Amino acid sequence: MSKSAQRLSGFELVFEAGMKQKFDKRRGVQSDLSWVFSALVVSLLLVGAFWAMQTSGRVDSFLLATAVVLLVSAGAGSLKNVIRARNLSGQMMADSMTVALQEQILSEHTIVCVTDTFGTITEVNKNFSETFGYTKDEIIGQPASALYRTDAAGSVYHAALITVKQGSLWSGLEELSDKFGRRITTQTTISPKVGRNGQVVGFVFIRTDVTSAIAQSAEDSRNELVEILRDGVIIYDPWSYEVSYTNDAFIRRSRWATDTKDPKSLNDLFHKHEMQLFQRYLGPLLNNEAHQVMFEFDHASGPVEVLTHAIEDMPGKRSLISVVRDISERKKAEQLKLSSVSTVSHELRTPLTSIKGALRLLDSGLMGEMTHDARKLVNVAHRNSERLLAIVNDILTLEKLHSGNLMISANDVDLRTILTDSAEANAPFAAECNVKFTVEDIGKPAHVRADPQRLMQVMSNLLSNAAKFSPAGSDVKMRIRDSGDVWRVCVEDQGPGIPEHARDTLFDSFIQIEGTQSNAFPSTGLGLTICREIVHRHGGQISFDTKVGEGTTFYFDLEKSVASEMSMNETAVA
Repeated sequence: MSKSAQRLSGFELVFEAGMKQKFDKRRGVQSDLSWVFSALVVSLLLVGAFWAMQTSGRVDSFLLATAVVLLVSAGAGSLKNVIRARNLSGQMMADSMTVALQEQILSEHTIVCVTDTFGTITEVNKNFSETFGYTKDEIIGQPASALYRTDAAGSVYHAALITVKQGSLWSGLEELSDKFGRRITTQTTISPKVGRNGQVVGFVFIRTDVTSAIAQSAEDSRNELVEILRDGVIIYDPWSYEVSYTNDAFIRRSRWATDTKDPKSLNDLFHKHEMQLFQRYLGPLLNNEAHQVMFEFDHASGPVEVLTHAIEDMPGKRSLISVVRDISERKKAEQLKLSSVSTVSHELRTPLTSIKGALRLLDSGLMGEMTHDARKLVNVAHRNSERLLAIVNDILTLEKLHSGNLMISANDVDLRTILTDSAEANAPFAAECNVKFTVEDIGKPAHVRADPQRLMQVMSNLLSNAAKFSPAGSDVKMRIRDSGDVWRVCVEDQGPGIPEHARDTLFDSFIQIEGTQSNAFPSTGLGLTICREIVHRHGGQISFDTKVGEGTTFYFDLEKSVASEMSMNETAVA
């Protein structure tokens, strides 16, 4: 428990003890006054009896002595009790002032709320209104349970009331919400409110807001932890990009000088064009389309992987945390493996091309007529040779992408044409998988600066994956979405979805998803890697949304070209 919470508990105990002491003293004074009154009445009765006997002439000396003794005793006792009553009355006044002062201190330094036995709020102090945002008129008469953030917090509240109804104090942390839905964590003590008859007539909630203290403690603990990591870590505002924290590893990698003033914004790290790409990369995260985003880029210090997700440091304050990891060794291993495979692929490409040509020649009938069974075997061999050649080409393409030898010839391209052409080109494979490609019309041009041949390669890989994993008879939908300064191309299937364990490595080389059916169509696991590399070479981002058992949507974003902007402006004017 924090020191402030301990002080609060002390205040509450003093408050309860003072109220009890005040009640006990008042009850004692009332008892003493009753005794004095009774003694005086008895004394007066005895004196009256003695006077009556004296008047009638019958005086009993024993009775006279007894009356005198009782009268003197009653007088002395009365005097003593009167003095005691005055002392007690003065002490009660002092105690009342002390209790009133304690109540004032509690009201000024804590959040006070009073309810009836049904949990309906009957009174709140100023601190309550300032903390939770409700005026007295708004909150009085409302159930106290309305403040609780979750069902679990509400359950704790109801359990606490059971304890308090039995006459005990309850103390603990509570997760509450203010009028605007912001989270507030309080150290709370609930005490019974006892009436004059000794029964519980309500509950008193005394709270201290510990939200900031807990957030600061969590931030300090997190910073201590990430400071020892080899990966660079940076925390920043998602809209202004103002930096709130960087660890030493990030400063070393980014080459921000530690002997000068610390950088205040990501704008100090990136050039304007790089910042635009970075903002585009963050788009799915900021739009709540993904819980985290990842991309790779070549930094001056070497290739790095940046993984970014959102955190909530304090109620209502959202920050982004990016983890920058050095992937030089991984890239070297991938390149070594790819180089070895590409060497073999180069050797295989020529004989495969010859085999494919020979099979096509046989299938054409120029070498003589074949039987029906022989023609079926030739067709199977021809399809398999095409697949093998496609795999070899994928390996060689990826090797060129990694080595930087693959040329990108950018032209003004309408994405609608790319989608239509790719659907037609891959229609035979869709028919083989018993699925259908459908293109949704966007209704306006969607121009980008890109290499149409490479975009066709991206679409072919995405469509073939969607067809392989889709159930028979289903549709694979292709659409273009206007996402601000970029066009988003989507390929949506109705397949089994991507399991959680495979999502982080899905775009890596030679990755196959275990535990899924792909209609028995083999692949090298290079298709998505090639898609990622081509899209990145175009300055775009590629990702996916998936639900297990429902399907997956792969999408990539490309910046709009000037032709596209002009077309949109002309349409708006028209």
